Amino acid sequence: MRRVFCVLFVLWLAACGRDDSASYMVSGNRDHALSLFRTKAWYWSDWELALVVARQPECLRRHLLAVAPAAGEFKVELYRTGEGGFILHQDRNWFVAETGKCRMQAFKTPPPEPGELLGSWTDSDGGFKFVAAAVPAASR
Repeated sequence: MRRVFCVLFVLWLAACGRDDSASYMVSGNRDHALSLFRTKAWYWSDWELALVVARQPECLRRHLLAVAPAAGEFKVELYRTGEGGFILHQDRNWFVAETGKCRMQAFKTPPPEPGELLGSWTDSDGGFKFVAAAVPAASR
């Protein structure tokens, strides 16, 4: 009986993990996108994050980001730069992604002006999704 309990307990713990993903499609094109994947191995563990940069069929690459705390609000902001790149802001971490060659790298210091806010990946309405930024009234 004790073995059965131990096996069931281990199986229950293994089922406590969670995986989510959400995408920002560049110009509404699913073959040209930035997708954020978050994985939580255990109920009590932090989020492991990865960004998939895609411009298919030319490239598709997965990049690891910093670990995000499980406690508190989950949010990763996305900005478009004037040069056609993208900047991600996660907690105190800043990354630049470029879909032309499927690259990403971390900033050592925050950028002075990250660019136009496109939106953010967040827990919204009971699910993980990319939520577009509100368009200012002057831009409509």
